[in-house]
Amino acid sequence: MTAKDDNAGSVQLPAEITAHLDGLREIAGKYAVRSVAVVGSAAHGSHGSFAADRSDLDLLVDFGEFQPGLAKRALGFQRDAEALFGRRVDVLSVHGIRAAHWRAIHDATKVPVYAAA
Repeated sequence: MTAKDDNAGSVQLPAEITAHLDGLREIAGKYAVRSVAVVGSAAHGSHGSFAADRSDLDLLVDFGEFQPGLAKRALGFQRDAEALFGRRVDVLSVHGIRAAHWRAIHDATKVPVYAAA
């Protein structure tokens, strides 16, 4: 999957990630997620330091506004994503990033892979 990145032209996600995007979209639907984007080393394409055999996967996820059961949904999403990708998955909530510096970095480098209809 290729996505537009303002800093680096087009970004090619690693094959280890793109091979499982349909499954990730199913998981996102199962847990009523609004959107998912790849961030971190996997989102940097050939400029990143993603190592297929040892890197974790960082996902920026919008779970919507707080409501009872949110923690259970977030943990279920993470567990299912780790099983799907066969690697550690760090789930970052879009609402949990308070520092403007980190929000700007993630917004500039994220590769959107799912948006609820």
